[in-house]
Amino acid sequence: MCRSTLPLWAYTATFSPLVAAMQSSLVVDALKDQLLQVLDWYQHGLPRFRWGTVIHCRNERGRLRFGAITPQGESLLLSEPLLDGLAGMTCWLDGAVRVRLESRRTNNQHPWVDALARPDRPPLVEAMSVYFNPDSSPEEVMAFQAMAGVLTPAKCPSELFLLTKERPAGWPL
Repeated sequence: MCRSTLPLWAYTATFSPLVAAMQSSLVVDALKDQLLQVLDWYQHGLPRFRWGTVIHCRNERGRLRFGAITPQGESLLLSEPLLDGLAGMTCWLDGAVRVRLESRRTNNQHPWVDALARPDRPPLVEAMSVYFNPDSSPEEVMAFQAMAGVLTPAKCPSELFLLTKERPAGWPL
């Protein structure tokens, strides 16, 4: 499991060491609960978000990959079609900063690796670009600066809590 942090609005470091020490099913439950807390927090007053996901790094058979956890607790590998579904709509990082996502491929891959890809599974996200909305305030940009640019599973500084107004097409409930 990669370094774990809570969203900026939540209480700080008291929970993070526990997440890193948990087994994987407990980590999924803990991140799902945090996501539900974030969504619930935004329901007070004018409801802004109805769905969200946690993008995190995950060890899949000895290789770091991006994983995603839904509000129902579904844990899955982040594929390019799933990321494209998120990229096609407005996403908010921690509900505070509007971001645009884009899938990226690493250039250091050998051509023969593509031949080994499983034909029954869509390509997995190797890297993703996170762009801030140009209207974001300097304070918002500074608070989330570590999340900007191209992220790979190995260099993802923490979990990304992405909130949306609706569930993207192709995503499980």
